[in-house]
Amino acid sequence: MEKTSYGTVYKAKLADGGTIVLRLLREGSCKERKSCLPVIKQLGRVRHENLIPLRAFYQGKRGEKLLIYDCLPNQTLYDLLHEPRVGKPVLNWARRHKIALGIARGLAHLHGLETPITHGNVRSKTVLVDEFFVSRLNEFGLDRIMVPSVADEIVAIAKDDGYKAPELQKMNKCNSRTDAYAFGILLLEILLGKRPGKRLRRGEFVDLPSLVKVAVLEETTLEIFDVELLKGVRNPMEEGLVQTLKLAMGCCAPVASVRPTMDEVVRQLEENRPRNRSALYSPAETRSGSGTPF
Repeated sequence: MEKTSYGTVYKAKLADGGTIVLRLLREGSCKERKSCLPVIKQLGRVRHENLIPLRAFYQGKRGEKLLIYDCLPNQTLYDLLHEPRVGKPVLNWARRHKIALGIARGLAHLHGLETPITHGNVRSKTVLVDEFFVSRLNEFGLDRIMVPSVADEIVAIAKDDGYKAPELQKMNKCNSRTDAYAFGILLLEILLGKRPGKRLRRGEFVDLPSLVKVAVLEETTLEIFDVELLKGVRNPMEEGLVQTLKLAMGCCAPVASVRPTMDEVVRQLEENRPRNRSALYSPAETRSGSGTPF
């Protein structure tokens, strides 16, 4: 299916007709079995509607390690936001709000566990979204079973992709506040419809918080929202769009202690629900205009 910093992801069919996702961890990327097992057991106990559950862990005779997950008929949030495809649903404000709230709830659950788990790799490519716009976070906590050099690769990628908190230098320094920063960038990505980070072809870096700051100074804030997001929105202030933009910028605060907790983020998103909830369920709204179901 894909290659990531952690290894290669495969889709596999079972004898009973079911389908699972196998994540084959890169050789030499994982800590020794004794160090891994307590973390694997903790990750395996995590259950929440906005998190992809780890179902099993396998270590072969040659030391190969497999993480096994449910295979869900989802697309990544990255694909929904940035990849053109006929029949893809219009991501209006009601749908984007539901996606963002789901991500926030998943992170808040991880941070609120008896032994808290930081995700460490929050980005639109690690969020899966189903046909009902329920979002689920993938790959949480995997950095804790990786050797430091591989875990730090994730930080380097997060920097290139625009999700790295300013204070984060090594993955073992990742915490709930660095997750909050990455969520803030992700929320800006949802609101602006723009991809953060480096553009390899052009050699430029898209800093989403800076774009918002410029728009505020130039009093063009309402022009910065994604056009698709605004479909059906009469008043961005009344619909909670501006408040959500402020929340995203708060998450992206350069000083970690100023950022809200994910519990606070969930509360604010719940308070700023879109008024037009029916926009969630309009099957005719696709980018092809053909009514193709998502």
